[in-house]
This record gives sequence, C-alpha cells and structure tokens, in this order.
Amino acid sequence: MITCTIFKINEEINHSGLGRAALIRLLKKMGIEEKLALTSSGKPYLPSNVQYVSSSHSGKYLICAIGDQPVGIDIEKIRELHPGIIARLKLSENPFEQWTLREAMIKLTGDPQAMFEEVIFDKTCMQKIDLDPGYVCVIISDRNIEDLKVEKGGLL
Repeated sequence: MITCTIFKINEEINHSGLGRAALIRLLKKMGIEEKLALTSSGKPYLPSNVQYVSSSHSGKYLICAIGDQPVGIDIEKIRELHPGIIARLKLSENPFEQWTLREAMIKLTGDPQAMFEEVIFDKTCMQKIDLDPGYVCVIISDRNIEDLKVEKGGLL
C-alpha cells in the first residue's frame, strides 16, 4: 500500500526541509522511529527499507508518499514555462504533465538525467492525483500501484 498525505502550506515562506519534517511526522504516526537518511543525490530513504518515501511541494501544497514499494512523487503548480526550457527539455504538448512525470521519476530513481528523457505515462505504475485545477500531481513506482490511499493532512 502507498499512502499519500496532502498538506496545505503557506506559499510565502521558505519550505526547505519541510518535506523531510512532514515525512518524519508521518512515519512516527505509523510507529516508525527510524531516522531518514539521504542518498548522495539527496533522495530521502529509510536504511531498513521497511517503507519507501518521497515528498514534493509547489505553491500551496506539500505532498508526502510512504509505501511498501519504491515511490517517487511530484506536484507542480501550473505556470508559464519559458519557451527555452520547453525546447531544451523537449516537453510535449502537455509540458507540466511531462515535467511532473520526469520530476517524479528523478525522485523514484535518484537520477537527475531523467529530466531530459521523455516519460510515457503508464497507468499500471503511475497515477495522477487530483488536487486542484491549477496543479499537476503524479506518483510513480517501479512496479504496479495496486493500493493507493490519498488523505488530507491539514495545515503545515
């Protein structure tokens, strides 16, 4: 099972470390006291691999994913992208969906090169999470996502 918890946050403050703090809080709520570690690329993980974690924030939302399988999650507030970025990354007709898929893939694999590779949406191991019409949110795993629970976590 993968549980995604959505928090509302203040857009005006610096959110550095907020995702990690929310993950720690959610893990404690699950009875997991193990400390999060970071890979060399900055991806958070639990050394025991008892659960897999990912988080993302954009605009007024922060979302955390905790599951029994590897996960990558990304949320993006839809905004205008510079045409140079669209061209350099070869983003498709739905640039924010492709951007979000690629960011989620980076968070799943820890490989920043994923930003430069097109990701084809596969509904067996990728799911869109509906939040708000002004946002795109995607969760990815390296295997089928069969049990996904999305819950609201309140204000952070």
